[in-house]
Amino acid sequence: MKIAIAGAGIAGAYLYRLLQNESRDEIQIYDHQHTTKCGISPCAWGATAGFNELLKQVDMEPENYILQHLDHVIIDGTEIKVDIVTFNKPRLISDLLKGAAVYYTTLNTTKYDRVIDATGTSRAYLPPIENDLVLLCAQSRVRSDKPLGNRVSLGYIGYAWCFPLSDNAYHVGYGSINESSFHALSEICKIWKRDSHTVCACEGKIRITCPHHSTPFVDNITIQGGSVPVWGIGEAIGCVGSLAGDGIVPGMKSAQLLVQHRDDPEKYTHSILHEFKWMKNERRVVDKIHRGEKPGFGDAWVFKNNARRAGMKIGLKQALSVLKGLGKSMNKKTTY
Repeated sequence: MKIAIAGAGIAGAYLYRLLQNESRDEIQIYDHQHTTKCGISPCAWGATAGFNELLKQVDMEPENYILQHLDHVIIDGTEIKVDIVTFNKPRLISDLLKGAAVYYTTLNTTKYDRVIDATGTSRAYLPPIENDLVLLCAQSRVRSDKPLGNRVSLGYIGYAWCFPLSDNAYHVGYGSINESSFHALSEICKIWKRDSHTVCACEGKIRITCPHHSTPFVDNITIQGGSVPVWGIGEAIGCVGSLAGDGIVPGMKSAQLLVQHRDDPEKYTHSILHEFKWMKNERRVVDKIHRGEKPGFGDAWVFKNNARRAGMKIGLKQALSVLKGLGKSMNKKTTY
């Protein structure tokens, strides 16, 4: 089979490596030239539980990419125990794509038996999503002789973060669906970075829609004389946690599921919805906050359980406090 993977981010690159290891398909990758200094799509230098195992399944050594093991994070002054890592995302993508034919031109779908939509928030080859929820984000990589900490500050359905990388380097960023909150969080990051040197900076988007609101995952592109099947993976089909915004491990898992069910669109769709059913509950909580309703202990229970899945050890009261922080109302004008 001749396959085109549209998008060379983590999900697309991981799928390429899986297919190279497990099939005899002819695979070609299409991407656009990134203007970022690191040469890739922005954001997401952090990964949650399951990252190591996913890399080992494609014969890659996790420690070659992990920069820091984090055992705690300070969220608005409260220390929360975590088990997450920051990693060298550009290097990992580069190694996953070793030997790949990558084209920076327009994808001619008529030349392929299947197209994989791994284009993230663009969702370039699948139908548009109703009730799509996309937040704006901005981030920078900085160096500082002074410790900048390991922290998060919450805003209206968004947050600012500062995570250590290595060699006095940090990843600092912020994102929100709310314009006023977005600017307020940017001011927080400016304070955090005031004694540092900015290595690079960029802006991007994150889809926090969840898979259950991102169907279909499989569709057909009509071409002269027939059609070409399109299968989506990763952020293109909503595989990002609505509350924490964690998408690295879910994107890689979605690629695994595609390989497992590559000949059965219905089983693939079912497997995605089943694997990420927890995201549906997170989206419900986000929608509740977005409507201006106060989160309760039931919502906190959802966050607590899902946070543990992502490596965050948080109590029920702490979870409720975080959700209330995400509901901070500054200006209800939203930015999509």
